[in-house]
Amino acid sequence: MTRNRVINSLSYLSILFLPVLFPLIVWALTGDNPEIHRPAARAFWVQLLPMIMGIVFLIVLAVSGFYMDNLVHSGWLAIALLSVLAVIALGSSLYALIRGIQYLVSE
Repeated sequence: MTRNRVINSLSYLSILFLPVLFPLIVWALTGDNPEIHRPAARAFWVQLLPMIMGIVFLIVLAVSGFYMDNLVHSGWLAIALLSVLAVIALGSSLYALIRGIQYLVSE
């Protein structure tokens, strides 16, 4: 059980040293152990979410840049999308850190 907690904690805390890749490796290698497999999958998606949102926002900004005549509107859209992305990334990072610490502290 202790080993499971450490691996689960490392899956979440890997946002500090090896984001997305470490939980993906743990997720892929632990298909037979659901106590490690599920938290690794959650950690993977929590760490991947800001990257996916960043790509989506970049595509939205690029497409809107083609159709907007005014550069000021495009700039405000970029600022709005970046601030939403910053909030998502900060929330995702804090959630991963909190969950990682909870796995270490739990009994």
